[in-house]
Amino acid sequence: MKRVFILFCVLTFLFTCKVGAQPEWETGLYLQDSIHSTKIGACILSPSESLIDFPVVALSSGQTLGLQFDNFDFNANDYMYIITHCNADWSVSDLHASEFLNGFYENYINNYDFSFNTKQSYVHYELNLPNGDFSFTKSGNYIITVYNPDSNDEVLFTKRFMVYDEQLLIGAMVKQATFASGRFTEHEIDLTVNFTNIDYVNPIRDVNIAIYQGHRWDNVIDDLQASFVEKKKLIYDFDNESSFKAGNEYRFFDTKSVRFFTERVQNIIHDSIEIVLLYPDYPWGNQAYSFYQDIEGYYVPNIMEKSNNNTEADYVWVNFCLKQKPFVDKGSLYIYGGLTNWAIEESARLNYNEDAACYETSLFLKQGYYNYTYLFVPEDTQVPSQSYVDGDYYQTSQDYYVFVYLYDYDYGYDRLLGMRRISSKGMF
Repeated sequence: MKRVFILFCVLTFLFTCKVGAQPEWETGLYLQDSIHSTKIGACILSPSESLIDFPVVALSSGQTLGLQFDNFDFNANDYMYIITHCNADWSVSDLHASEFLNGFYENYINNYDFSFNTKQSYVHYELNLPNGDFSFTKSGNYIITVYNPDSNDEVLFTKRFMVYDEQLLIGAMVKQATFASGRFTEHEIDLTVNFTNIDYVNPIRDVNIAIYQGHRWDNVIDDLQASFVEKKKLIYDFDNESSFKAGNEYRFFDTKSVRFFTERVQNIIHDSIEIVLLYPDYPWGNQAYSFYQDIEGYYVPNIMEKSNNNTEADYVWVNFCLKQKPFVDKGSLYIYGGLTNWAIEESARLNYNEDAACYETSLFLKQGYYNYTYLFVPEDTQVPSQSYVDGDYYQTSQDYYVFVYLYDYDYGYDRLLGMRRISSKGMF
C-alpha cells in the first residue's frame, strides 16, 4: 500500500506542475522508476559496458551509466533531463543541485538517430551519465527525469540509479535460511560492515542498509539495524529479518527474427505490426527445481538479419499465455522484469481467458532477447510474489546488492559509502 501511495503522490505532482517551468520535485517526495508517456519504448539505464547490470557507478571513477530509449515519433524532439538527489529511502533530499553536481543542472539530449526500414517508426536517443555537461560531487541515490520542454514540460519518464563512494569494507554472504520453515525456500543475507577510518555518531540511527534482490525495487530490505556493534564494525546477523523468498529462475523468449521461429516462438502473424505468439507457459511451482542460465530479468534489444540493433530492430506485439487455473486468492497477475521497466505495470496485467484456460496479455516490445517472470499481487497484502506461479527454491541463482549509507550531519544527506554484490549462483 505504501508503494501505491507513493505512485499516487508522483502522479499528483506531475499533473500540478506549473506550465513553463522545468519539473521540480518537492523535498520529501518519494520517486521511483516510472514511464509516463505511451510513446516511450525500450527505456534502459545501465552501466555503459553492459545492458544486463544494476545502474550503479563509483564516484569520480571514470565509470558511466548509459541511458537509451525510443520515442514513437516521426520527428526528433529537443528533450531535456534533470538530475535529482534522493535520501536512502528514495525521498527527494533537500540538497540544491549545486551541492551535488559540478556543471549544469538541466541539459539537452543531443545524441539521437532515426529508425531505418522499420514498420514502427521511432527516434532512438542515447545519453551517458556523467558527461561533459556535469559530474557528480556527492554519493547517494539519484533520479534522472527526462521531459519535453516544448510540450508544457511533459515528464516522459524517471529512472533510479546510485553513485557510491567506496569508503567501507563490506563482508556479505548468501546462505539457506536458518529457520526450518524457510530452509528450502529462502535466502538469508548476513553482513559485516567495517567503517575503518569513517566516524559515525550513532550507528543505529545514522547507518542505513539496503539489500536488493537483483534489480527488483519492490522487495528491498531496508529496515535492518545492527545486531552487534564492535568499535568500527557493525554486524548484521539475523535468522529472519534479512531473508528473501528465493524465487525461481527467469523465463525467456527470443524475438531477434520475425522471419524464423526462434526459441519459445510458436507462431508469427505478419501484419502492419508483427504479432509473435509464444508457446504457453506452465507453472513451475509444482515441479522440481531445474537450473538454466538466465540474465537476471534483463533484456537486450537485438536483430538477427540486420546490423544496427538500436535503429533497425522493429517493434512487435508479443503474446503471453500462462496455463494456470484461476487463482483462489483474489489479486492480479503481472508480467515482470526489465521489459516492464522493473515495475508493476497495468499494461502488463494478465487477464484470464476461460476458452483458452490461461492467463494472457500482449506487450509491445522491441526485437531482442528477453527475460521475464510472473508476479502475483494478492488483493489483501499488495505484496508481489513469484511463489504463486513458479515457487521458491533455495537453489535459485540470484544476485544480491548491498548498499550502506551513512548520514552526513554537515551537509544533511545520506552518503552512499559502500556497495557489495554477491550471488547464490553455484552455491547450492
